[in-house]
Amino acid sequence: MGDTMEVYTGTEVHVEHVDRLASGGARFDITAEDGRKWRVDVTRDGGMDVVTTWRDGTLADVDVPEWFDDVIARLRHQ
Repeated sequence: MGDTMEVYTGTEVHVEHVDRLASGGARFDITAEDGRKWRVDVTRDGGMDVVTTWRDGTLADVDVPEWFDDVIARLRHQ
C-alpha cells in the first residue's frame, strides 16, 4: 500500500502512511529506490521530524537528501 512519486531529480520514492499523530499530523515511511528509508512525522503545522532511518533494512544514520523537502511539501498538501 502507499504511493510512488518521482522527485525533481528523477528518483522514485515510495511513501506509505503509517499512522495519525495524537497532536495532529501523520507519520509516514519514505523509501528511496537505493534502499534508504526514513520514518517521519509531519506535524499539523507543516513541520517535519525524522523518527528513525534505515539502509537496506538495517537501522542506520541516514542523512536527509535535498529532494526530501519536495516529498514533504507534497504530503502537506494531501
